[in-house]
Amino acid sequence: MDLSQLASGVATTTDPEQRRLLYAARDEFIAHGFRRTSVGDIARRANVSRPTVYRRLGDKDEIVRAVVFTEVIEFFASISAEVLTKTMPADRAVEAFVRGIRACRTNPLVTALQQFEPDTFASLVSSENAASMEAVRMAIASVVTGPAMPFDAALRAADLMVRVAASLLIAPSAVVPVDTDERARWFAVTYLVPLIEAAALDGPP
Repeated sequence: MDLSQLASGVATTTDPEQRRLLYAARDEFIAHGFRRTSVGDIARRANVSRPTVYRRLGDKDEIVRAVVFTEVIEFFASISAEVLTKTMPADRAVEAFVRGIRACRTNPLVTALQQFEPDTFASLVSSENAASMEAVRMAIASVVTGPAMPFDAALRAADLMVRVAASLLIAPSAVVPVDTDERARWFAVTYLVPLIEAAALDGPP
């Protein structure tokens, strides 16, 4: 599966009006945080009625998931061409990790999550959002997979990458900081590469 297939799934939409509403929601989340933003706020920013937002996007929880995972998939689409120039899956994973951590340092949506409600950020990678997280894992796996890394192995690698990255973003470590590209690359080469290589072996029994 590639990113174009993922982009047609639950996390993103090609419908222009739906995308406009999602971007209105994104802007509102950035300005005021997820918890303080209501469906009514999104409707006012988009200049539509609340029922229209509910009909086109669903309830607030669905809107939050759609906005966040659209952001993730669009990010991986933007870096996939350069990441795919790397031959080895581990090298692709390192490059994706470094670029992902860099994006999280500068992305206004991630900043809003960390600033206004880190607990919401943590909940996005919890088991209750497993279906939505699958889209993120698939996005990562699509740029890691290759001849030496079958897609099922790439999914295992992606799951590990998501969990490690989320932990570092939710609770930054002074012992293993990733606050610069150089530190993020060192972390990825030192700790992620062995995990990625192990993921290429047979899966659990």
